[in-house]
Amino acid sequence: MGIFSSASQTALTATILPVAKTMQTVFDETKDETERNRIARIGDFFNTPLSAFSGDILKWFDDHFPLLKEIGGGPLPGADRNFWSSKSSYAKWREVVRRRIKTTLGMVGAKAEIRARDDGWTPFLILLDQLSKDRGPVYPATFAAIRTFSDKARAAGIDPVDLTPQIVPGFLKTMPFHEQVKSSNALKAIMRLMTFQVIAAHLPPGYDTAYLVPAACTPVPDPVRAMIANMVENARFDRTTYDDVSESCSENFNEKTATTYRAALIALARAAQETNQADLASLDCLDPLFGNEIRISAIRHWIGLSEKDPRFSLRTAADYVRIVAQIGNANGLKTKKWLKSLKKNPHLREGQTVGKKMSPKNRVFCERLIHNPSDVRIFLSQHVLYKERAQDILATDKLLSTQQLRDARRFASCAAFSALEIRGAGLRKGSALAIECAGVNQNLFRKTTGDKRIFELRIAQKDMKGAYVDLPPIHVRDDKYCGYEVLDWYLKTARPLFNYANPKFCKHLECPMATHLFVSEQSPNPVAGAMLYKWLTRSSAEIGLPMFPHNFRHGFATLLLARSWSNRGRAAAYLGCSVGVLDTYYGWIDKQQKLEEVQDLLAEALAGK
Repeated sequence: MGIFSSASQTALTATILPVAKTMQTVFDETKDETERNRIARIGDFFNTPLSAFSGDILKWFDDHFPLLKEIGGGPLPGADRNFWSSKSSYAKWREVVRRRIKTTLGMVGAKAEIRARDDGWTPFLILLDQLSKDRGPVYPATFAAIRTFSDKARAAGIDPVDLTPQIVPGFLKTMPFHEQVKSSNALKAIMRLMTFQVIAAHLPPGYDTAYLVPAACTPVPDPVRAMIANMVENARFDRTTYDDVSESCSENFNEKTATTYRAALIALARAAQETNQADLASLDCLDPLFGNEIRISAIRHWIGLSEKDPRFSLRTAADYVRIVAQIGNANGLKTKKWLKSLKKNPHLREGQTVGKKMSPKNRVFCERLIHNPSDVRIFLSQHVLYKERAQDILATDKLLSTQQLRDARRFASCAAFSALEIRGAGLRKGSALAIECAGVNQNLFRKTTGDKRIFELRIAQKDMKGAYVDLPPIHVRDDKYCGYEVLDWYLKTARPLFNYANPKFCKHLECPMATHLFVSEQSPNPVAGAMLYKWLTRSSAEIGLPMFPHNFRHGFATLLLARSWSNRGRAAAYLGCSVGVLDTYYGWIDKQQKLEEVQDLLAEALAGK
């Protein structure tokens, strides 16, 4: 019978296993009447008793009532019944009910118990808390992330001195993927704070998070990188145009392109090492990398990589081969066989063809604009929609929370960016972020001619892609389409929400004010392109038209060419590109129109017209 009798086993099981929690349990254990009413709404939503909702009620709740950022521009649960008066009321309701569920499940109490412990984390967290106050060196958000990680570490019995490569990787594997990412970020944040000796004293000697980044690529030694940089630099300048007065010569390509070319040659060196065709550690000259054996091995390696790695495509492989041939030839090496491979290899030819077509995701976006008039209205008025979202947040006499302030900045920046794109010209993201509205390099100006007001934008040639397009002054007019109005509001009301564009903040800290139109939240520098990308993708989803910054250009070209293929000249002028570029990427619109015209003619013939 074993150690226990069946009766004693039953009694023990009854003692150990907790009673199943339901939403009715959550309701019964809640004392606040307002919170009880919010929980009761779940029963109203499904027209079902609360006791019917059991099992993993937290996961069930998250599945049926997702976060706003997961919903994006989609409808709220129960939108067909207008169950929620607004997104903000839904978010508040979800926050309260979810907290009550976690309290009933004991999760809140468990966290409180963990944080009340006196262990190795206690003095460390007290120190970080002190350093996060009064504009200390630790950001409050960084402290919050580290404290959240410490909750998990404490539950596993891991102290700060235990954060070693021998312990942490196994600990991270016990977490869901999204928690692994957050925990890794917290560990990296601790690494950045190691410069403070008082913090380093709580950590193991030689604390380093390099092990958190898997070695996905073969390392390329610094001497090889230096030789690659020299080779690209030699190809960059046309020595035949040297002027001894200015001690300069013309460029074949700019620094940004040079960065791409260096990356291609680094990929070549890496491929040579990975295919055992070269030993980079003993390489004292790059000439062997351009030889036939390495050419064949490298191209085969890249083609194979395109089949295994979703981040690497045949288009990338074809670009690498083209760049290797170009740089090698500019340095006096024989590269005809590289060009021959580019011309004859079917995989590389496919990569070149893909590079001359619009990507599938952009094609879907453009076709959506062609066939949905409601999307066109959103697309062409989104600067106004973003402004209204920002104004809704700012329409309060209360102090804005940190999240509200960040949301207002996000919507306002997207409003100004969209106004420039829609009512100005289809600028690339980099050109827009280079705009300055103050300082010695100011290129955005207010102008008044009679009773007409405009913003005039002058984009320098150096701020255009390739630095070869010269745009005329761009005017954002004061008309019924609100481009001028949105920019004016942004400069007067929204831009000062950024600390380094606020005169009072800068005067108090005695720091320079930002001169760029789009300001970083953390410094007087312009906002990073990646941040603008993140802001616009999120904001556009919230208004029901998910898109990327470059989709402005695709959208404008699509709308113009869908109206008439003869608009190519206008579209090219608006986008600052050539008609040939439009023929390459938007030729499908012309083919589609001609196909439909033939169908209409055949229909007329069938009808006897």
